[in-house]
Amino acid sequence: MKKVIALLAAATLFASMTVSAAPSPSAAAVVSSSAEGFAHAADQQAAAERGMTAAEYYNNAVVSTPGVENAMPVGQGGKIVINGVATNLTATLAKVDKATTAGANAQAAALGGKLLNVINISFPGANYNTATINFYLKGLLGNSKVVVKQLVDGVWVDVEVVEIRADHVVLNLTNKGAVAFVQIP
Repeated sequence: MKKVIALLAAATLFASMTVSAAPSPSAAAVVSSSAEGFAHAADQQAAAERGMTAAEYYNNAVVSTPGVENAMPVGQGGKIVINGVATNLTATLAKVDKATTAGANAQAAALGGKLLNVINISFPGANYNTATINFYLKGLLGNSKVVVKQLVDGVWVDVEVVEIRADHVVLNLTNKGAVAFVQIP
């Protein structure tokens, strides 16, 4: 009996040494495997609330939108002009729901155009009448014709387009909410 107990004790010590000798995964590997590319659980939760992937969340961009065929990535990197004054503010982008996407598609069809993408925009901490915002639309040609509509109180209204150039559309927004980018012929 003493030999069996001694043998079990030796086996337990040997097994624990083997386990402790195994390399542990790096912190980055644990984060990426358990949180799908998010650095922090709080970031993952914030992105989920906005319907975004890790890449979209960290780049403040909406790359794909369900219901928008071949959606053009839309991003916003800051330097918003508020009421004519340059700032370091950045707008917060998010994905829209299916009903908003359907409405944006209907607007594009009514214009005889193609919906490039539709995003939800907000301006945390900004008090403004007009926000001049430079949106990055990856792949937009400089000679493109783009009409922008915004959903305000349940009605799609025209948005003033200040400038269109390669990969960029600059808008004057007076409200937060859904913004649809429509390319017209």
